[in-house]
Parts: sequence; C-alpha cells; structure tokens
Amino acid sequence: MSRILVGVDPSPSGAAAMEWALREAVSTGLPLHAVRAWSLGAYAVEAYSSSTRDLGTREAAQAQLDADEQIKLASERVAGSDTVTCTSAVACGPASQMLVEQARDSALVVMGSRGHGALSRAVLGSVSSSVLHHATCPVTIVPEPRATDTAAPRVIVGVDHSPASLAALAVAADQARRRGATLVALHVHAPIDMPRGGAHPPDLALLEASGRHALEVAAQAAGATDVQAEVLVGHPAERLLAAARPQDLLVVGSRGRGGFAGLLLGSTSTSVAQHATCPVVVVHA
Repeated sequence: MSRILVGVDPSPSGAAAMEWALREAVSTGLPLHAVRAWSLGAYAVEAYSSSTRDLGTREAAQAQLDADEQIKLASERVAGSDTVTCTSAVACGPASQMLVEQARDSALVVMGSRGHGALSRAVLGSVSSSVLHHATCPVTIVPEPRATDTAAPRVIVGVDHSPASLAALAVAADQARRRGATLVALHVHAPIDMPRGGAHPPDLALLEASGRHALEVAAQAAGATDVQAEVLVGHPAERLLAAARPQDLLVVGSRGRGGFAGLLLGSTSTSVAQHATCPVVVVHA
C-alpha cells in the first residue's frame, strides 16, 4: 500500500507538517493517512476499571477530533486537496512506535520537528528523532513556519556518492520536477592539506571541475534534466544548513560514506534534521 503517512500533533510544526504532507499527496496523487497517538497517562496506572474505560473513550474521541480538525484546517489552505483521499486513525500507545510500524506500508512519513510536549530548547523532538532512526521509508521533518525572502524555492541535495546520497538525489530530482524548482546538488569535501617541500600542490580548479562533472553525471542518472552542481569545502552539515533558506527543501541520505555500518542515521543527516529552517527529507539507501 503506497500512501503519505503524517503524524498529528497540535504544535505549530505539526500543523505545518500536515499542510506539507497534503501538498505532497496532491502532487503525487497518493492518499494521505493521518495518525494520532493518545495515552491514558498517569490517571490509569491502577487496575483496569470502568473509570479507566470511560477515560480511555474520552481520550480516543478527543484524539480523533484532533486528527480530523487538523486535516480540515490543512485542506482549507492547500489547493487541490479535494482530489486527495484522506483517512485518519487513532490508537493508544507511543507515537513513534505507531509511525514506524505504519511506515512499512507508506511511501513517505511526514512529521513536525518538535511535538506539542517537547521542551522549547529541543529542536528535534523525541518522536521525530526515533522515527528518523527506525523508519525504512523516506522521512520528512517540517519545522515551525519561518519568514521567507523573495527568492524562488529550490530543492537542495547533499551528495557524497554513497548509496544513500544517490537515493536522496533521485528523490530530490523528482521533487524538483514536480515543484518546477531548481535542483541544487552539493558535494562538500574536507579542506585539502597542501604538500610541503618540493611536492606539487593539487590543482584545486581541476578537482572542483571534476567534482561538478561527477555530480552532473549522477544527477542525470537519477533522472534530473537540469541541475546546478556545486562543490564546496568544509563540514557537510554546516555547508548544507548555510545553503538552505526557509522556503527551500533539503534532501539528504540517511548515512554517508564516513558513517559506521551499524548506524541507521549518520551525523550529517542527524544534524541537518535537527537544525534546518526548511523541511528536510531523509532518504535511506
């Protein structure tokens, strides 16, 4: 079953995530499925009784109202939403577990960067972080809305030619095509130590030209018809974050060439998801 899965929460980033997911559903023609988790909390720590059943019924009813209301509000803001099949479901349990389980039947999971109950200093909430680390399909993290400038939105993708980054490049190419946006492929490498003594220094211009050519070839193989290829020097996460504006979309692979094989999410993708001011799509190989 192919669908867009979105986590429901009443935070500003949660509302933005619902709108983003609905626009993606309109663009792809996929159905939208919204999931709202609820919990009995501290009131139901004792033995199951009629009072806890009543409380659970109220909690479930409120969760369903929350989900339906957020879909309704997003539909009022997203053109073409009447063409999308929208469904919702609520369940008692951890939100991250529910989303990871349902992600197996989804093409994409969309979440706000920070849930309603998260600490204000936490950029990426525990639910978002857990789903990023354990979902097997692409995950989009949507931050709270921010002021944008007049520049046209772009789709920016980090490419280090690892399997995950090449998968991210294919997703970014598709996003750019559907949005009519410029695709910017960035390759960031560490500063090159200049040789001492009589050794000839590397031809930096040639290295940059070779890097751009490799990006263009990879983008063409990923289905991109037009790409702006850039080779930068520095820390990958820092350069990607500096390049992206709030109106852009940033796409990264889950784990680059330098990551440990046992990790599902690398340091670059984790840092980008935590600190980006624009939506971020994290793609697994």
